[in-house]
Amino acid sequence: MDIALWTLVGMLLVGIAISLWRGGWQLLISGLKQAGLTVKSVWLRLLLGFTLGGLIQVLIPSQLIAEWLGPASGLKGILIASYAGIIMTGGPYVTLPIIASIHAAGASPGAVIALLASMNLLSLPNLFTWGIPFLGVKLSLTRYVVCMAILPVIGLSGAALYELIIVT
Repeated sequence: MDIALWTLVGMLLVGIAISLWRGGWQLLISGLKQAGLTVKSVWLRLLLGFTLGGLIQVLIPSQLIAEWLGPASGLKGILIASYAGIIMTGGPYVTLPIIASIHAAGASPGAVIALLASMNLLSLPNLFTWGIPFLGVKLSLTRYVVCMAILPVIGLSGAALYELIIVT
């Protein structure tokens, strides 16, 4: 098992212990019921997202992903990833399996980081559904333009930091 899985298991055990300490079995069971409701509401989206991610892995040749977004693509790959998020829509249950499959196919860490940031900062559906209606056109477009300018920096600095972080 990898460190991320162990971290999740540890956090779950801490959550169970705190639930039992604060409210006993009743609070723990209530939490488990809430988890069941969450699974019930997102299971289909998870299944579709994972299926789409798997299809991307077999339909888009790894060589193409590596050429456009791989380490050899350099700044071009980071720029492509920085603005690909404009068209990505859906919650993390849809987009993360897609990005994971792109990463597995050979995308560089900098491109993956830029793509993750891009989907969160530049999604047009989010701009029109949430940004403009709640914050107005001027503030939303100002934020959008600033994010467009900063995304390549996020990808480049993420790539550099990725090389410095050592996890075994």
